[in-house]
Amino acid sequence: MTDRSFRTLESPVTDLGCNIRAARKAQGMSLRELARRADISASALSQIETGKTRASAKTAYEIAQQLGVTLAELSTGVPGQPDATGSSAPGRDHPGPEPDGLAAHLRHAVEFIPHSAQRTVNLHGGESFRVLSGPSLPGANCLLLTYEPGASSPPNDEFVRHAGHEFNYLVSGRLIIEVGTDRHELAPGDTLTFPASTPHRLTNPWHEKAELVSLFLHTLPHNGL
Repeated sequence: MTDRSFRTLESPVTDLGCNIRAARKAQGMSLRELARRADISASALSQIETGKTRASAKTAYEIAQQLGVTLAELSTGVPGQPDATGSSAPGRDHPGPEPDGLAAHLRHAVEFIPHSAQRTVNLHGGESFRVLSGPSLPGANCLLLTYEPGASSPPNDEFVRHAGHEFNYLVSGRLIIEVGTDRHELAPGDTLTFPASTPHRLTNPWHEKAELVSLFLHTLPHNGL
């Protein structure tokens, strides 16, 4: 029997601020310019990059968008550069398969990511996520999100929106997901799918931790897949 004892180890925690700074510098963008594009102050971005404060989900999504990558890609390192596991994060220099070859790629792509290589990112407001998928799944990212008791993402009654679609499956705990003016209370086993461009927020007002598997589809499949 194969020894799977390594799965009990904690996954490595990513310094998201360090990755933001590295990606920004790789693109030759100044701190003030990225802050302007992300609609935050330069001092706030500086504190995020130096690890003095954590970005909220809304800020992290906006920064990733202005850098031209997904949040999951940003968490694994500078796009196009090897991360701590030795694989390259997809980005502008490594866009993945062209549309004509995508179907063939998906038919043959096999990727194993052990727990010890799955990166974890802690965000402001009691939210964290672990990246479950890798570059073998073009146009999509799968995350395991954790919401501590009282967590709200984004905090302060704000809403977040970004490109693509979301499929969510609640593994444990309970969670409230507001999508536009609709309010959904999820229990274990419930799913919720919605266009991520609709303003939404996730809240855990209960005394138990909630875990949510989220599949983010950034591009819709081409015909023939």
